[in-house]
Amino acid sequence: MTNTAHHFSIGAIDVSLRSDCRLFIDEYVSLYGPYRRSEPGNDPIEITINSRGRFPWRRGPYVIQGPDGEGFEVRRRYEVLPHLEWTINWHVIRRRNEFAQLHAAALEIDGHALMMPGNPGSGKSTTAAGLLARGWRYLSDEFALIDPSSLEVQPFPRALCIKQPSFSVIDGLRLPLHKRTPYRKAAKGRVAFLNPLEVRPDATGRRSHVRWVVFPQYVAGATPAMESLPRSQAAYELARQCFNFPAYNGRVVRIVADIVRQAECYRLIAGNIGATCDLIESRLLPQIRRKAG
Repeated sequence: MTNTAHHFSIGAIDVSLRSDCRLFIDEYVSLYGPYRRSEPGNDPIEITINSRGRFPWRRGPYVIQGPDGEGFEVRRRYEVLPHLEWTINWHVIRRRNEFAQLHAAALEIDGHALMMPGNPGSGKSTTAAGLLARGWRYLSDEFALIDPSSLEVQPFPRALCIKQPSFSVIDGLRLPLHKRTPYRKAAKGRVAFLNPLEVRPDATGRRSHVRWVVFPQYVAGATPAMESLPRSQAAYELARQCFNFPAYNGRVVRIVADIVRQAECYRLIAGNIGATCDLIESRLLPQIRRKAG
């Protein structure tokens, strides 16, 4: 048993973690060890994981709580990590209103950010993994954290949570699912984690302005297709993906309008991952190469 806090700076978000079971600390360190620090960061999200069972290392239930006491109770060890991540997400939404928080994956290449907003099942995480495999740098999966003054996307490089139907896709990309360990996350069922730093050490991107906004929708068996999206429609749909809309109220409209004003906006039908990534790169990369030339 330990009451020692372990501190992590994961891009723009700081986390402090305590547990009475060393197993869960070690598991988190195995994913986020490079972000570990000796002292707590700025306004860390403080999480505790404790067991109500007699032997914490053998059986639950396990209680995962954030700084306000809200969180989850799960019965199996393989449920803890996904629900720990979920608890952190929840408290980012509640506490980190210095950022406009958009439900989107984000990657960066040559200082230009691609943001892919979408609901669960839209294919944004799998598409992000496909681009990561091609050398794009990773900023976020669930959250695009926008600095409202600069409009830059801030890195929040949490491990990508991959659902079981996409395991074979990740294998086909030759990307390493973390420890090949299956977890279970409520209604999502079996999930696994993809740690970008296990793909390559320089996989994390830098804060960047949004150059492209692409709204993906996965359609099994579809031929991938992209079409330009009017900026007015893109702004409307992007505002709907704001997690902390009440904190920003009308300012969200201005922020997303400013983002799409400087970005190219597209609708994407995603299918086979290789063909989808080919299409994205063929449409987007010539834009920055022409400018560089």
